[in-house]
Amino acid sequence: MPPESATHLHDHLLKGIYLIAEMIVLLLADHTLTDTAPLFVGQRGKMTVPTLSRMVNEWCNAINLKGNYSSHSMRKTFGYHQRTRLNTSVAELMVMFNHSSQKQTLDYLCIQPDEIREAYLKLSY
Repeated sequence: MPPESATHLHDHLLKGIYLIAEMIVLLLADHTLTDTAPLFVGQRGKMTVPTLSRMVNEWCNAINLKGNYSSHSMRKTFGYHQRTRLNTSVAELMVMFNHSSQKQTLDYLCIQPDEIREAYLKLSY
């Protein structure tokens, strides 16, 4: 099998994440959940972080995506796309991630340098 480009693999991973997001929307529509109810329930009860991390790692291996991925990767990807594609404010993301400062959220998402560079590039003389 020829090696695929990183962009192609990234697109596959994003499609998987969007499918998961769609499944979550369907789950929420079908069930009445409380704030403390687990969103994912397996045969043995509440799904744990290690179980979800193992699943994410298996999905990445299935498409030959090199790297170390886990459930935490999904959390960061969610935040990154909320900020860069949907223009969710840093303050809103800070609350979503339970961060104590906006700097912590910006550092976490690794997007501040990109945003600063974009702001400079928008300047026209």
